[in-house]
Amino acid sequence: MLLAILPRWFAVCLGLFGAQAFAGYTSVPDGYVLLGIETSNRYLVAGGARFYIPPAQHSLYSGATLVAQPQATIDAVTQIPMDGTLIRQKGTAEIYVVVGQAYWWIPSPTELDYWDDWRMVNDIPNSDWRAPFINYSYNVLVQERSTSQIYLWVAGAKYPVTTTADLNYFGGLSSVRVIPLGTLASTTHEPWCGANLRERSDSAVYNLGYVNRSYTSMSKSVTAYPAHSAVPDGALASVPLFSGGLACIW
Repeated sequence: MLLAILPRWFAVCLGLFGAQAFAGYTSVPDGYVLLGIETSNRYLVAGGARFYIPPAQHSLYSGATLVAQPQATIDAVTQIPMDGTLIRQKGTAEIYVVVGQAYWWIPSPTELDYWDDWRMVNDIPNSDWRAPFINYSYNVLVQERSTSQIYLWVAGAKYPVTTTADLNYFGGLSSVRVIPLGTLASTTHEPWCGANLRERSDSAVYNLGYVNRSYTSMSKSVTAYPAHSAVPDGALASVPLFSGGLACIW
């Protein structure tokens, strides 16, 4: 049994203490609460990152150890946990694992058995904890565990990587991150509204959005703004082209 879990334990350690080590993470243990000396703001520590605790939820963490620090020191702590960190918003059942600066839903008990190992599930505050993960320019190659298809994940969308040229352009096999099996089931090719994307071999940049509120599918419009990211060749071919401006809210 011990020999069976050792390879995964070493992989987790490499993820936690390799390239990520000390990259804006606090040395305060998970489950502790950081207390801003000048502000009295409180933050739960999970995966070396800080999660703001709204005043109305202070009592939910009354049993946690407080560590008082200057607010500037706390502000320097990242809001994106280390790879392998398990998080669950208080009062909800969904558990996520952080991999590659994004959070991925663990959709089944079987999958949780793979990801939890000896790690704790961090019950983070019920607040706007997702906002720091929203980065239109960040992309990562991902592959669901025990599957072969590789995707480029960017701005909340997935794009199949089907050629060696595309794979190499986005970092190659060594850059592929393994994520929970089934976590991409509800993810489509439509990115967060307002994303500016271009296909790898094309200089044309497209803004992705909606023609008006009656359209349920995204369209693309040529834009002079720089691309947030490139995507695999052909990834935007099925998106209708619109000659006017697109919107995200009305």
